[in-house]
Amino acid sequence: MGTPHHPTPHRPLPLRDGVDPVCFRLPQHLPPEWEGRPAVDILLERFDRSRDCLAAQLAAGTIVDDDGHRITSHTPARGGLALWSYRPLPASEPTVPLTMPVLYRDDDILVIDKPHFLPTIPRGRYVTHTALVQLRRQLAAAGDTEAAALITPAHRLDRLTAGVLLFTVRKEVRGLYQTLFTRGLTHKTYFAIAPLPQPPFSSSPPFSSSPSAHSHSSSLRPHPARQQDAALPLLDGQPVEVHSRIVVSRNRLDCYEEPGEPNAHTTVELVDSRGAYGLYRLTPHTGKTHQLRVHMNSLGLGLVGDPLYPVVLDDGPDHPEDPQRTLQLLSAELNFPQPHQTSNAARCTYRSKRTLQWPDGTPTIQFHY
Repeated sequence: MGTPHHPTPHRPLPLRDGVDPVCFRLPQHLPPEWEGRPAVDILLERFDRSRDCLAAQLAAGTIVDDDGHRITSHTPARGGLALWSYRPLPASEPTVPLTMPVLYRDDDILVIDKPHFLPTIPRGRYVTHTALVQLRRQLAAAGDTEAAALITPAHRLDRLTAGVLLFTVRKEVRGLYQTLFTRGLTHKTYFAIAPLPQPPFSSSPPFSSSPSAHSHSSSLRPHPARQQDAALPLLDGQPVEVHSRIVVSRNRLDCYEEPGEPNAHTTVELVDSRGAYGLYRLTPHTGKTHQLRVHMNSLGLGLVGDPLYPVVLDDGPDHPEDPQRTLQLLSAELNFPQPHQTSNAARCTYRSKRTLQWPDGTPTIQFHY
């Protein structure tokens, strides 16, 4: 039936304090029970919105259709009718780090150094505590209202991952930069901390990257043969190529691998170590959801602070002060060609200034790209 759309290229309502309006669109063919009913009654039923809140929005004229025409309490439901409005902001949001230094800005793009735990865009419990809304507010406060209205992420980083994140600030270039990512024309380098590989035939128990006292098992498990095959090359300083088929399911938080044609490829290199843990350079050649985390787990090298792999931990508060409960994964470098340019000399490179932390809290050494 009706679905909310966010974000959308056409908004009959402006941003409100950096937050997009949302759209609930009725289906083209209304179910019989909706025929003749006021459209706002259906909106009230479908979303968590109090009647007082709805009445206030109707009185303020902030519920409109695609053309910006005001929706009233008597507007009848009809097929395809769009109801644009502002969703009520949560009374409180989880506290997350909001410091995101700007690495680069010109008339077309803005590149930031995103902290761990900060979502890229509004989702679920996080609305204003997101990189997109915070950047909109900063741009508007600086008087750049046009960029505040048009800024859009060209790609996304997981909430738990830190590092380089690119936004476009002009509508005309949005598709050009997004295409660089969808066509695989960008080069990304990540660094991560995980246990050192177990040499073949080792009798010592595997290292544990994080406590799992309050967890339940995930069906995703390391592949013993692959772990053994990877151990010696990684320990000898040689890269390991991981190819597999990764599946995303709506019914579970983690992703998993299954037999079939590979759709994900990652290069893994061990570049430093401290005690029982290693610092890895990860180069994704594809962009599947959770790809790096899944591939490292398949090698038996679950990342330090990962709440999903190898086991799904119970949801709880963030702990940015604790390196063992912060996902030690950093998008360290983003490299891409200028749109319309084919020469490698025209490529742009942006590097994060953040570091990762070993489990004992010691920062990692300067990264070598």
